[in-house]
Amino acid sequence: MIQTFISRRHTDDLILLFAGWGMDTHPFAYLSHIGCDCCVCYDYTDLNFDTTPFLDYKNIEVYAWSFGVWAAATVLPDKGLPIRHATAINGTECGIDIEKGIPPEIFRATLEHLNEASLKKFYRRMCCEHLDDFKEAFPERDMNSLYDELRAIGENITLHPRPRFRWDKAIIGTRDLIFPARNQVNAWEGTTVVQELDEPHFFHFRPVVLENRLDKATIKNSFGNAASTYEREGLIQSRIARQLNDKIPSRLNKCIDNILEIGCGTGKLTRCLIDRFPDARFTINDLSPEMKDYITALPFKQLSFKEGDAEKIEFDETYHLITSASTIQWFTDLEGFLKRISGNLSDTGTIAVSTFAAGNLPEIQSLMTAEMPYWEYAELKRLFEKHFRVELFEQEEYTLRFDTPVELLRHLKNTGVTGISGHSRQKGFDFIKRYRKTFDGKKEITLTYRPVYIVAHKKTQI
Repeated sequence: MIQTFISRRHTDDLILLFAGWGMDTHPFAYLSHIGCDCCVCYDYTDLNFDTTPFLDYKNIEVYAWSFGVWAAATVLPDKGLPIRHATAINGTECGIDIEKGIPPEIFRATLEHLNEASLKKFYRRMCCEHLDDFKEAFPERDMNSLYDELRAIGENITLHPRPRFRWDKAIIGTRDLIFPARNQVNAWEGTTVVQELDEPHFFHFRPVVLENRLDKATIKNSFGNAASTYEREGLIQSRIARQLNDKIPSRLNKCIDNILEIGCGTGKLTRCLIDRFPDARFTINDLSPEMKDYITALPFKQLSFKEGDAEKIEFDETYHLITSASTIQWFTDLEGFLKRISGNLSDTGTIAVSTFAAGNLPEIQSLMTAEMPYWEYAELKRLFEKHFRVELFEQEEYTLRFDTPVELLRHLKNTGVTGISGHSRQKGFDFIKRYRKTFDGKKEITLTYRPVYIVAHKKTQI
């Protein structure tokens, strides 16, 4: 078994991913910026599993896909690793079984007839609509290694007793053509929580990982608790909101009369938009109900507040402008949101958002026990270009200065920026100690924000 770190920041948390047959790290490179260390296990020609690299972690989240479910269940029991959560994705512990895995005759036929042509056919069945994404991150494995691994998997499943491992969740793609969905249902019945997704065998499961790393309830409470201090402390957020408003092209002023704002907070961007579009109708959304009082107090009548998670609630109207300042970095499935929200954009509509990419708050990222899972700049740009016609995509930099680490920590807490307000008092003290140790003797204490501004349009627009 090969074990390769694709991200190693020496955080307290580790994502331990067991890939499927024929894989390497390339199809899972998107997990390298998930906010913590990440190690990919693959090539089950042998099942030698070394726990040494994982002994210093405080929390390990296991994700296993396809035959990786069988491999993880075989090697992980009794290893004493601090596994906090384990999720099986489109696979079963038995691996090969007529009712609870890949049917034996299909496995044998795949092994006996494995060649370049049959492999291409296999990938088409494995990926379906995600085939282009898979081709962009194709595993670098030769045919001999694929054959040897598949043969070894078949032999080891026969030799080893059926594994038993505690899974917290099993995710089943209802259109899985490799591990039949019905067989997966049979395998997990009565043993763990099952979630069904409208997906084929292969799909990007970054959102699955982020659901465990970004707790929306904690985020909601963090920003709700910071609402009373956000107006005073959120100077950078105010500047970002003004900049975003200014970057919306002036030629659109007469075309916009129905606006949706996602993640309004206390209304920093809302007030800018009202001044600029006084005749428009506004739908204003936020996750935290505490923000409603700030929005409904604005002296403006054509405004309605819609509370809830923008990734889950439905927006029923068509909008000429969809906008959001400093919010979408908290989304677990940004691509799913962009795909869905594009349907709410008029044919001549514009989406204008600000967010943060990897490299934001560099002074403290190295000190946090778990980082924010920011998208890499290039990946974020690729994502927007996939779903919209991008007009502007640029990054700026703003720096705040503080006299003491305590003031910096207070700023983070009072703006809800990293969810630190939900942390314990002791963790706050530990952070200050690490900051002082790292930056001892530095004349000034800084905090650098690197917002990304994006203006784009419906792809159908000429």
